[in-house]
Amino acid sequence: MLARFSCRGFRNLEPLEWSPEGGSHLLLGGNGAGKTSLLEAIYFLATTRSFRTKHPADCIRHGAQSFEVTGEVEGQQRVSLVAGWSEGKRVRSVNGKTTTLGEHLAVLPVVSWATGDTEILTGSPQLRRRLLDRGILGIRPSSYEVLERFRQALAAKRQILSRFESEPNGELSSWNGVLAGAAAELIELRRDFVERLKREVEEVRGRVGLPVPKLSFTYRPSPSSGFEGAEEIFRSFEKIADRERRRGAPLLGPQRDDLEIRWDGREIRTTASAGERKILSLVLVAALARTLTAVGREPVHLLDDADAELSAATLAAVWKVFAPATQLFATSSRPQVWLTLETRRVWQVEKGRISEL
Repeated sequence: MLARFSCRGFRNLEPLEWSPEGGSHLLLGGNGAGKTSLLEAIYFLATTRSFRTKHPADCIRHGAQSFEVTGEVEGQQRVSLVAGWSEGKRVRSVNGKTTTLGEHLAVLPVVSWATGDTEILTGSPQLRRRLLDRGILGIRPSSYEVLERFRQALAAKRQILSRFESEPNGELSSWNGVLAGAAAELIELRRDFVERLKREVEEVRGRVGLPVPKLSFTYRPSPSSGFEGAEEIFRSFEKIADRERRRGAPLLGPQRDDLEIRWDGREIRTTASAGERKILSLVLVAALARTLTAVGREPVHLLDDADAELSAATLAAVWKVFAPATQLFATSSRPQVWLTLETRRVWQVEKGRISEL
């Protein structure tokens, strides 16, 4: 749980010190007030990443040169956390000491929902791979080491393929072996997460109180032999080595995995309305949060304008699966739809400042 939070130089937020406590918090304000920036800052503190941009420098307040977000995390013991961007580099520390990203991610589990997250259901496979990796890192932050080994091996293979005419014999095969080992580990982690997620989605679907059809998940690794271990993955890589040399790029590997999500056996893209897609994506995030909680990593929930375009009755139904969270922050510009819902504290966000109502 986030017991104390502060930031400076972040987006349109004024310097702030905030002690939010546990329970559910409603952040009210108009467009541009700073609601989303506040959630983004909390997310950055937990992950050293933004859910709005790939480039941390985009988060620097106009006229500033850097930003920093800090927090005190309450758990079995109190832990101080710092993240930021300065002189073109990410900054992070735990209890005043620079740490690995895996150690940083272990401190404050977090799940988030923002408007673009409905695209996870119907958009490119890259979005679903991001969900898979968010899940495995949430369950086991040390999985970052597996992800990093895979990325480094993939980058090396790409470099070799970009200059294949001068490649020494055996160099590609050697890196295929390294890549196959990392791929086997990553595929197994992703498969385990999908199985956990399936169970929790069914639990959430039963509790949401809406006629939500059954969601099915099929994890499709690349290569298709990925479940059979590193040796089979290596053989698959070797079989297409000549094609990869001609193309100058890797054609197989977990960078091409997909998670097929269907709605009552049908494609969500063609059967679900915009409102239904939003509900389904919120169900998915709630299930992700429950998956983390099941392994003892109760996350902070961040919901950005989740109520937009939902009726009060629909919001109330969806809220049932989120409200029991140890700590939740939800933003809205429509206070009227929250009148009958239980929230511990209500805050006004205006011109980058926050005050309690």
